[in-house]
Amino acid sequence: MVMDKKRMIVWQALSWPSTVVHTHTVDKGINGYGLAVGKTDHNIPFAMEYDMELTIGWDIKEVSIKSLLDDRFIKLVRKSNQWYDSSGKHLTEFDGVELVDISISPFTNTLPIKRLKFDEEKTQKVDVIYFDENKFSLSRLQQIYSKVNEQTYRYEDIILPDFVSDITVDDEGLVTDFPKMFKRI
Repeated sequence: MVMDKKRMIVWQALSWPSTVVHTHTVDKGINGYGLAVGKTDHNIPFAMEYDMELTIGWDIKEVSIKSLLDDRFIKLVRKSNQWYDSSGKHLTEFDGVELVDISISPFTNTLPIKRLKFDEEKTQKVDVIYFDENKFSLSRLQQIYSKVNEQTYRYEDIILPDFVSDITVDDEGLVTDFPKMFKRI
């Protein structure tokens, strides 16, 4: 049985000036809501909200990202292995993808940690729908994860193969430290 609970988490970006205030709620499902404010790694000011609705098993049902500085808005709805936008248009380029990575928050790094079945230190490539805050756009890309121990997972970037980082998580799998990227404060 899952107990209802609500937590507030604050992350500080480490490579650019940005702070994320995240509300993590668990009841009949999981909700991750965040407000991120700062400048991107390209020095572009931003203030964005994200809202993710997940099942209790960490399957994504819905994702929305909204700019608070203008009228840009993205909504994704997942039905089986297909994704749809806010108008109901089928986004075929994302068919089969189970995970979303919102670049402004380390919350979405918890998703592969919770969803993947790790076998020792064996690496796993996963497809993600990647949100780029610089362009306010989505693309499909691959990432690599492996389990180092119960609270440490290695992230490897395929686009930037020299970028490897060991992500530390708490007992619930929520990021506490993502070296070079985010630190919980």
